[in-house]
Amino acid sequence: MPFIRESWYPATWSSLLGAEPMARTFLGEEVVLYRTEGQVAVALANSCPHRFAALANGKLHGDSIACPYHGLRFGPDGRCSHNPHGPVTGAIRVRAYPLVERYGMLWIWMGDPANADPATITALSAREDARFDWVTGYLHVEGNYQLVIDNLLDLTHVEFLHPFLVDPTDTFPTKVICFEEGDEVVSRYTRPQCNRTQLVIALWDDVPPVMSLMAEMRWSAPSNLIQRNGFDVAHHADMDDTYVQVPFCHLLTPETERTTHYFWAGGRNLKQGDEQVSQAFTFGVEGAFKNEDEPMIADIQKRMGLRDLLEMKPLLLPIDKSAVLARRRVADVLKREQV
Repeated sequence: MPFIRESWYPATWSSLLGAEPMARTFLGEEVVLYRTEGQVAVALANSCPHRFAALANGKLHGDSIACPYHGLRFGPDGRCSHNPHGPVTGAIRVRAYPLVERYGMLWIWMGDPANADPATITALSAREDARFDWVTGYLHVEGNYQLVIDNLLDLTHVEFLHPFLVDPTDTFPTKVICFEEGDEVVSRYTRPQCNRTQLVIALWDDVPPVMSLMAEMRWSAPSNLIQRNGFDVAHHADMDDTYVQVPFCHLLTPETERTTHYFWAGGRNLKQGDEQVSQAFTFGVEGAFKNEDEPMIADIQKRMGLRDLLEMKPLLLPIDKSAVLARRRVADVLKREQV
């Protein structure tokens, strides 16, 4: 499967890259991440050109990383900085990938470095909004990244799969609309009345038994999704001023054809600074992703093998509109890149 290459992808949360090199695979390519002595993040091909040993298993020497096999060192630009067996020549180098630190995330460019414009990194404005406290997480998904996008754009699955997020006994009606807006595909989910949920109870001390819920998911190519969630008294209809606001960022990077790096961040505008609430929030969200979404996606991937979903001619319901629109847009971008 080809991947969109001319784009910024999340590589890791900035806080997770410390003193030790980190090995990751992005779009089928092995990469090593590390920090220089000045704490600048670096991304290089994770393969020494001599005998193809993994650089991530080597040690850092100043701003360079040494091959664990024969000691060749490579600097942030990929050039050899030290050769214990002879002269340093321009031919001894590894690929260096553009890497930018923004919104608490390291973003990597897997395409032509000449096209790596940081201005095109997906805007995560809520991550810089002082109203919100954030928790973050990471999940390795045993499924193709487009299956994860399908899952996230289909907000209707929440009431069947996630009892922490929606009361499974709730029978109030749901309205779902899907549409395109500029470069984004949008899925909007509204419930003027719904039973209070465990997530909202944890944040809103006086939540009534019946409340309103509004949720919106916005996808932009290749694989970034921004979600807004609002909760208020029953029949409240304006997401922009709901009493409880819980934004999410879902940032995906294909690892291989069948696996995905899934980075998530969840914010809240209530009980900021309460570490106990943060821990409970993290536990609940991670439980939903790890124990409910991921096993479902992994099982579907196993059953599909390497077949393409749309080529299998699945039954398509109205709720699938946003996922189909996103898949079509990915296909269009891939065609343009391959010309």
